[in-house]
Amino acid sequence: MKTVYTTNSYKGYHKHDSYNYKYNLDEDNKEIHKVKCSRFKFFDGHENNWETDEKVVDTWKIDDPSMPDWLHKYI
Repeated sequence: MKTVYTTNSYKGYHKHDSYNYKYNLDEDNKEIHKVKCSRFKFFDGHENNWETDEKVVDTWKIDDPSMPDWLHKYI
């Protein structure tokens, strides 16, 4: 998959967490996947560690009318 657009990072609910969205193009299936990427810091008893997570939150076909209009220019 190829990333076609990435949003700026947003501050999360806690002091040491943030998130952003990536829009990935799956050329084989002709789909766009909206992926929520989160990053947060936690203390494991010895040191601080950064944990990352990615989760697909939405998927559109290339010709789907419900896909956001602004996304078409990045495809």
